[in-house]
Amino acid sequence: MHPLGVNEEPRWLPLLNGQQAPYINLDNAASTTPLPAVWEAVQRFMPYYSSVHRGSGFKSRLSTAAYEESHEIIGAFVGADLATNSVIFGKNTTEAINHLAQRLPLTKNQVVLTTMMEHHSNDLPWRARATVVHVGVTPEGRLDEEDFDRKLIEYADRIALVTVSGASNVTGFIQPIHRLAQKGHAVGAHILVDAAQLAPHRPIDMRPDDDPEHLDFVVLSAHKLYAPFGTGALIGPKQLFRQSPPAFRGGGTVEIVTMDEVYWSDVPE
Repeated sequence: MHPLGVNEEPRWLPLLNGQQAPYINLDNAASTTPLPAVWEAVQRFMPYYSSVHRGSGFKSRLSTAAYEESHEIIGAFVGADLATNSVIFGKNTTEAINHLAQRLPLTKNQVVLTTMMEHHSNDLPWRARATVVHVGVTPEGRLDEEDFDRKLIEYADRIALVTVSGASNVTGFIQPIHRLAQKGHAVGAHILVDAAQLAPHRPIDMRPDDDPEHLDFVVLSAHKLYAPFGTGALIGPKQLFRQSPPAFRGGGTVEIVTMDEVYWSDVPE
């Protein structure tokens, strides 16, 4: 049962005048209502929840196993090879993109190529780290791929990252992400797909690392997928995340700490 005592989305809502009105939710593009089965699974697990990676008791070991399994589930969901890629959890897509923006070794002379149809979360984090160039859209709200090709040529020697939404949160347009990946890789750039709106509606396949259409990074949010708020994921190459210490440091991120040295834990699978 839902924590507030309901087990499904409300069908009627109380009005200030004391009457009730039928309720139809048209806001799923912003955030979905968790499915009853999801709430029930969370409720069933709560009595067994304990510290992850920081205990030897039954509940801690059970929680750790569930946590590790969740990485495998998310990896499979987006077609990631977890031998070379890692699933990093965060609060949502916004935090995941900001995390990546801080991790990538960017300079202001480098270009992040994005589009005019992006959510602010896939635009603003890059402005502080590099030069952002926007690709236009057509009058129908689709990506102007001719403009994409022109700017790819114009900035070819400076583009470090191509970052695009998998699906527009305004028009619903589905981006040709694998074709854009191939074009970006041809000039030596990585590609990030903001899959917040794509993941609920289309299968995602990052494809093998040696595939020219491989997706280097994918980000998504649970609250767009009929799950509770507060969880998002960044999927990308382990090699990148191993190049620097964790973004958030403290318990659960270290193996050994002395007064003079810190030995960080390896990145998640």
